[in-house]
Amino acid sequence: MAKLFDMDGPFIKYGTLLFDMVMLSAVWAVTGGFVPVMLLLSTGIFGYVPLIVTVLIIYAFVLHWLIATCSTMYSLGKKQRGTDTYTLRDFGHAFKLNYKQCMIISLIITTLVLLIAYNIWLIAYNKQSFGIMTYIIMPLELLVGLELIFVMLYIPNLVARFDMKTKDFIKYSFLMANKHLLTTLILIVLFAGTVYLCVFVNMGLIIVLPGLYMYIAAALLERVFKNYMPNEDEELENEEIEGFSLDAERQAIIDQYLNQSKFDDQGEYKIVKVDEEGKEIVEKDDYHIVKVDENGNEL
Repeated sequence: MAKLFDMDGPFIKYGTLLFDMVMLSAVWAVTGGFVPVMLLLSTGIFGYVPLIVTVLIIYAFVLHWLIATCSTMYSLGKKQRGTDTYTLRDFGHAFKLNYKQCMIISLIITTLVLLIAYNIWLIAYNKQSFGIMTYIIMPLELLVGLELIFVMLYIPNLVARFDMKTKDFIKYSFLMANKHLLTTLILIVLFAGTVYLCVFVNMGLIIVLPGLYMYIAAALLERVFKNYMPNEDEELENEEIEGFSLDAERQAIIDQYLNQSKFDDQGEYKIVKVDEEGKEIVEKDDYHIVKVDENGNEL
């Protein structure tokens, strides 16, 4: 029973993890723009400004969903992999590092999602005007919308985990989401459940459930990413093929401290053969430059 409450015990371990999830969920809700938008809506301040200004302000805040999600997943992903973590420091590091790229990606994806949503509403509201074309255009719009959701589920953790060009993040998110459909469907169910509970059941859950969802999502996506990450043994083999040998480097260091090497003219270590007294032995077949007199005798 005592081990249950040890510093390394399950109570402290999972209690700390739960606390970090709650803290990150709260930070995510604020930096992602959702809390500021809700506060502004509750004050009624938007009633005194033009509609276009209201839309632009809300749009500017909502664009931060990607960088907030990316930073949260970066911090939770490190916990998932069991590496040393400093929750808020890791969040801040990822936020600063990926801000520009995340905002560009968010601008593209968010704009497309809003356009698709508007098109679907327009088609549904004017079904009679579109006639039979409704049954052709609507499925296409829904398909594009679904693919955008797929990308939105993968891209935050992809940005948090790897360093690539903006177009590559979008491309690989699309390819992975469609190749690993089972993982994608699980993520969709978890995401939809989190949104439903936070929006329609209790808004207070927004400080708990987002962190829990992203922790589970980071674990699921880590298994996907491992399929695309090179094996450590393969990396070592590639390095040796390119002229680097880890064993040779280790031996050179050992020889250095055993007095089996010395500095050359450029100040670099070179391996030489020495006798029992530590003096360099020059083989007969080795060429070396010496100073001689007029008769050719070595000085």
